[in-house]
Amino acid sequence: MSNSVPRTGSIKNKIVASDLEEERKNLNFDQMELTEFLYYGKENYAKYQGWIKLVEKEPILANHHSWYDMTREEQMECQLQKSRRMYEIDRKEYFHDVENGFIAWYNAILKGVYSFGLNFTMFMTCIESLADDEQRNQWLPKLKDLKMIGCYAQTELGHGSNVAGIETTATYDNTTDEFVINSPTLTSTKFWPGDMGKISCYSCVYARLISNGKDHGVQPFLVQTRDLATYEPLPGVEMGDIGPKFGYQSKDNGYQIYKNLRIPRYNHLKRFSEVDREGNFKLKGDQRILYSIMLLTRVQIISYAPFAIFQALQIGTRYAVVRRQFSTLDGTKLERKLLDYQTHMYKYAPLLAYAMAFKFSGHYLIKLYEKVMDGVKNNDFSQLELLHHLSSGYKAVYTKITYDAIDDVRQSCGGAGFLQWSALPQYQQDYAPNPTFEGDNTVMLQQCSRLIVKTVKGLAKGKKAEGNFSYLNNILGLIEMKSTAKTVEDVLSVEFLETALAVRSAFKVKSTVEDLMKSKASENQKANSEFAIDIISMSTAHVMYTTFYNFKNGLSIIKCNSLKNHLNNLLRLYSISELIKDNQCLYESGFFSSGIMNLLNQALKQLLKTLRPFMIPIVEAIQIPDVILTSSIGNSYGDIYETQLEWAKSSRLNKSTTIRGFKENILPIVNGKL
Repeated sequence: MSNSVPRTGSIKNKIVASDLEEERKNLNFDQMELTEFLYYGKENYAKYQGWIKLVEKEPILANHHSWYDMTREEQMECQLQKSRRMYEIDRKEYFHDVENGFIAWYNAILKGVYSFGLNFTMFMTCIESLADDEQRNQWLPKLKDLKMIGCYAQTELGHGSNVAGIETTATYDNTTDEFVINSPTLTSTKFWPGDMGKISCYSCVYARLISNGKDHGVQPFLVQTRDLATYEPLPGVEMGDIGPKFGYQSKDNGYQIYKNLRIPRYNHLKRFSEVDREGNFKLKGDQRILYSIMLLTRVQIISYAPFAIFQALQIGTRYAVVRRQFSTLDGTKLERKLLDYQTHMYKYAPLLAYAMAFKFSGHYLIKLYEKVMDGVKNNDFSQLELLHHLSSGYKAVYTKITYDAIDDVRQSCGGAGFLQWSALPQYQQDYAPNPTFEGDNTVMLQQCSRLIVKTVKGLAKGKKAEGNFSYLNNILGLIEMKSTAKTVEDVLSVEFLETALAVRSAFKVKSTVEDLMKSKASENQKANSEFAIDIISMSTAHVMYTTFYNFKNGLSIIKCNSLKNHLNNLLRLYSISELIKDNQCLYESGFFSSGIMNLLNQALKQLLKTLRPFMIPIVEAIQIPDVILTSSIGNSYGDIYETQLEWAKSSRLNKSTTIRGFKENILPIVNGKL
C-alpha cells in the first residue's frame, strides 16, 4: 500500500481531492435514473437544473458563505433582494404560474427559509380551497403577483393542534354588514404563523363565527392587516415578530392581536359556509372536502424528509471519504478514511437506507393524495381516511428520524460539522420545526392509530383488510409464527425481514386493541391516560412496516439491475436496523429465539461492507451543486481544508484584531491599571 499523501481538493484551483475522485469511480449503476427518481421524475429534475443555471448566472441569487455570519435582519433583507430579482427575471414563471406542489423553486435554490413561503403554500391553499369562485377570481391573481401577501393565522398562543379550542372571534354586525374580529383573551393571540409579523399584509384568520348570538364554530376569514400604501398596521391590529428561535432565523414568525377590527361580510371564505345579510348561517357542500385539501402541507413535509437526509449525507459522506484520521491501516503510515471505520459506516449507511425508504413511501403517498383529490371532485371520499392515517403516521415518524439523522451527521463531522460553514448546523436548525408544525408528532401518532383500531374491529366482523393493512388479515397467524432462520443468509432474505416486521406490528396491534376493548375506562382515559404509550408504539410499528411495504413494492419501477441490487441492500439494511432497534415483542411472541440477534448483527455488518464502495455514487445522485450547498466540507471538490480556513479568515469577527469592548474593559486589567 502506498504511503503517499492523497491530493487535497481546492475550490479555488478547481482541483478534486484524489480520494473523492477514486470513490466516484465505483459508480456501477445508472445514476441518472436514481437522480430522476429522487426528484419525482425527469421533468422535475429538468426544472431543478434550470433553476440552478439561473443561480449560477445571476450574482444576486448566488448563495455565499457570508450568509452564515449575517444577523436575522440581514438574512431577511437578503431573501427580499433575491425575491425581487426573481420577480424581475420572470414574474410569470416564478410567481403567477407557481403551483402548490412538491418541489418549489424557492426551497430548491435559496439559503434559509423563503420570505413568502407561507404566502405561496398555506395562504394560497386557503384561498384556492376555501373561497368561492368569485372570491378566488378576485384574490388569487393579486396573491400570485405579490399585491396581496398573506399568512395562515390559525395557531394561537394557547391553542396549537387543538383547532376546536380557538378563541379569536368574528362577530357579525348586521347594522354595518361587517364582521368584527377580536382577540378576547391573552391566549387568543395569534402566535407562530410564518410571514405574519413583518411580511404579510393579509391573514387568513381562523375565528369563531358568531351571528345572531350563536357560535357557529371556527371559520376562515380574509383579514387585511396593513395599509398597503404605508405598510403600517391598520388600526385595530397589533403585530410583530415573536423573536429569536432555535432555527428558522430568516423566517418571520409573528403574532397578531385584533381589537374591534372590521372586515366586510364578503371576506368570510364562503365555499363551504355562508352568512346572509340578516346574519343567518348555513353550511354548503361536504365539509370533508375542507379537511382533505389541508392534508397537502403534511404530504409536502413527508416528501421533503428524505431530501433533507440526503442533503446532510452529501456533506457528511464527502467529508468522510476525504478526511483521514489515525494511522490504523496495516502496512502503511497513511491515515484511514473516516468512512472506512466500521463505526462511521454504521452511522451513515442506515441513514441512507431510511432516506430511501422514506422516498419510496413519499412517491406512494403523493400518488394516493392525487387519487384522493381526484375522487373528492366527484364526492368520492373512500380513501380520505387512509390518506389521513398514513400522512399522520409518516409525518410523525419521518420528521423525528430525519431531525435526528441531520444531527447525527453533524456530530460525526466533529468540529468541522459544528461550524456554520459546514452548512450542517443551519440544515439542522431550519429542519427543526418539522416535528412540531402541522401537528405535534405525538398527536399525529394518536390520530394514526384510529384507522388501525377500526380495521381490527372490522376484521372481527369479517371485513377484509386491503393494501397497507392486508398483513393484518393474518394477524393471529402472524403472532403465532416462529422463525426458522439459522444463518446470516436466512435473516438477509427479504421474505424473513418482511415477516419479522409484520409480526412485530401485528403483535403490538393485537395486544393494544385488546387492551383498549377490555378496558372499562372512558375513551378519553383510554387514549390519553391508560394506553397512550401503547398506542404510540403500535402506530410506529405499523408505520415502519408499511414503509417497508412501499419500499419493496416500489422497486418494481427501477430499470437498472445494478441500481435495483443496491436498493435491495438498502431495503435489507432498513429492515435489520429496525429489528435491532425494537425487537422485544418478537421475543415475547416467540418469533425470535436465542441467537437471532447475533445473526442480525452479522448481517448488518455484512451489508455495511457491501454498501461501502457505493456510498458516494448513491448519495451524490441527489446532485445538489456547490452553489446551493454552500459548505466548506461538503463541496464537490472534496476541499475540506483550504476553503474552511479562508472562510474563517473572512468572518466578520476578524475585521478587527480584537473584539469590541476588550480594550475599554479588559486591557486596563491586563496592564495593571485597574
